Amino acid sequence: MPATPPDLLRQVTAGRIRRGRLGPMLATAMATCLAIGVASVVTWRPPLPSPAITAEPAPSTAGPRIVAEIAPPLEQVLPSVITEVPRKVPGGEAFTPKLFIDSRTLLGYVSKKGYDPAPELWAYHVESQTFRHLATIDQPIAPVDAPAVGDGVIAWFKYADRDIHIMTVPVTGGTPRTVASFPAERDVDKVNGDTIHRVDLAVGDGSIYWSSTKSGGVHRVPVAGGEPSLVPGTEGLRIFSWPWAGRFRDGWPGGLTSPVNLSTGERLEDPSQTRCEVTWCFTGHQAIRRDGRQVLDLPGDYPRSVVAERFVTLRQVDRQGRQARVIFDLATSKVGRLWISDDRKASPTLYTSTEMFYFKRGATWVVIHDPDR
Repeated sequence: MPATPPDLLRQVTAGRIRRGRLGPMLATAMATCLAIGVASVVTWRPPLPSPAITAEPAPSTAGPRIVAEIAPPLEQVLPSVITEVPRKVPGGEAFTPKLFIDSRTLLGYVSKKGYDPAPELWAYHVESQTFRHLATIDQPIAPVDAPAVGDGVIAWFKYADRDIHIMTVPVTGGTPRTVASFPAERDVDKVNGDTIHRVDLAVGDGSIYWSSTKSGGVHRVPVAGGEPSLVPGTEGLRIFSWPWAGRFRDGWPGGLTSPVNLSTGERLEDPSQTRCEVTWCFTGHQAIRRDGRQVLDLPGDYPRSVVAERFVTLRQVDRQGRQARVIFDLATSKVGRLWISDDRKASPTLYTSTEMFYFKRGATWVVIHDPDR
């Protein structure tokens, strides 16, 4: 998604966020319809002072790392991190997973194909293998595609009447309610239609936090509702993942610079010549812990976003030129194959959220996550 307090990891993961890709949303002629592009998220925790790291050449200049053998299937290597979830709820409508409410309960939504004025939030319990309907939303699915969970609520936003409305529902289900409303940031375009800028959300410390994807600045409101306020010292910053906000590097995945802890006010240094995630930084063919106490050689190339603070995707190439998509577990140094690339057949789409990777396989979603979180 370090000297640091021993419960830091718990502090970092106490709230969850689904962060959208950099950029705006397009408002159509229907004021309630919002199109959003969503991307992967990571969670951050603070490092010790930046370690002295000698960077390898980046993969683009060092060439591919050739492995002796492509990794065996992930199911063989790390069976406990894989959960299969039905792609349809009772009644036959398609279920799309989003994030975990707790370690055994997966939040997702159900929406009809095309424009759906009333999508639904559902939960899937991993152990009982049962679905539960949580709420019906009075808005098209786009804002619900980027929820946040924490402090007993699911939070999202909707756009209506030129305002952003922060909405919540208990994690146990119920009727959605508005906890805050404020004018949306817009770029006016009388020819092509106005561009509406979305917000990123997080929940923690009894408050809901958000920041504009255009101007930044972190605001908060109590979970129970009240007057929104700007978090001091966050002008121009964007929420990354609770409790962290900062500035995004150009491009993606590019990491976060100048991180600020919204809960404690702590500000962190940025290690040089690296791209950092939660606990890990990446340079060349190596992953280095932010505290500098561990360096791992990556069994592949092109590390992408870390999820659950331990899993990262890599590309492997063997001596025969075969290429594979693999998952490397930074916690155990184990690597497992998702699939071997085939020029004659398209590979599945691998989706990424804060705590999981997931992709379609037959009638199920294959979800890769940390079962202990």
